[in-house]
Amino acid sequence: MNSKFLQISEDLIKNSQDNGEMSFIFKTKIHAILVFNIFGNKKITFEDLCKNLDSVASRTTIQSILIDGVDKDYLSKEVDQKDKRKKYYNCNNLREVITKWFQRNKLIFTS
Repeated sequence: MNSKFLQISEDLIKNSQDNGEMSFIFKTKIHAILVFNIFGNKKITFEDLCKNLDSVASRTTIQSILIDGVDKDYLSKEVDQKDKRKKYYNCNNLREVITKWFQRNKLIFTS
């Protein structure tokens, strides 16, 4: 079992050294938590994220990660057509990368 955790550790190190999407996701613990929170929800606003993550990150940190993610085109921000004040975040551009990462880790734990 210990070797499985070493494999996960090696995977996380490799991903954090990458220059692409995986590097963004695993840049910090908060980045990963934020991306996974967005990925797990169909529609989520900045305010929802702040409520979900208030014990682990400040509003400023959440906002700066969101801005960086949108600027790098890893995250998308969509304005609600009925209520222009609401902006929903998604990480559809990361869907393939996150799914592959999940499958790799699932394989490690099930083998």
